[in-house]
Amino acid sequence: MDLVTSNLVQTFKTEEGFDDATKPDVLFEHFANFCVLSHEYTDEFDLDDIHTGGGDDLGIDGIAVIVNGALVTSEEEIDDLAEANKFIKAEFILCQAKSSSNFDGKEISNFYFGAKDLFAGAEAILPRNAKVKLSEKLVAKVYSKSSIFKRGNPS
Repeated sequence: MDLVTSNLVQTFKTEEGFDDATKPDVLFEHFANFCVLSHEYTDEFDLDDIHTGGGDDLGIDGIAVIVNGALVTSEEEIDDLAEANKFIKAEFILCQAKSSSNFDGKEISNFYFGAKDLFAGAEAILPRNAKVKLSEKLVAKVYSKSSIFKRGNPS
């Protein structure tokens, strides 16, 4: 990792209260998730709500589901937003973090196939951890409301 990124990660570690026991790769996943999501979502959020990294993660280190401007973490929240607003405008943000300076096409392929499988519904074939399973349920719940999508499909 280059000097600038390393210092940014260390500052992030301190500001977010990560302890020294946090593995460097997990810390970097949280850092990348924070950088990506905070650019798209300006409200405060819990990093653990979007972190999916670990075994059976589909090659995806972070998944955020934003519905009508709110970061959602439960199917009930999606139902409540649909009921209150009478429409759904959804965004899905998927992150993959690598701190290496080397380019590896295999990692990009794994990410692509994992993302594709996340949206495959009943045709999904890859194993999932608990956080990815929750994200999959959120995706399915959003698409179950397709009749009230505002301005087309989710982005």
